[in-house]
Amino acid sequence: MARPGSTQIGTAPKWHGERCGRGAKKAVTVQRYHFHCVGSDGDAVFDLPGRWVARLRELGLQADRVAQAIMAEAPDTDWSDWLVDVHDARGRRVLVRAFTEARPAK
Repeated sequence: MARPGSTQIGTAPKWHGERCGRGAKKAVTVQRYHFHCVGSDGDAVFDLPGRWVARLRELGLQADRVAQAIMAEAPDTDWSDWLVDVHDARGRRVLVRAFTEARPAK
């Protein structure tokens, strides 16, 4: 079994928090999410390895980053019908965000 704070891939959930601050004793569950990008014409970009996300409220920010990164690769493409389709490690859909709603990084 992996120690708390380890970066071993393939174990879920991943535990952090052992050294997150003076006197901290609370562990934070970090889960892997997959940020697949799909267009209405059947094109898709699959996030097979996934990404570790510590808090549910960060899913939207990460979805925005993914959309922005893909749009930057082909700025002349019409991305209006593309979505970031976020799934947890068990394959359950947890968020859908249109590329047109993606906020630029600060």
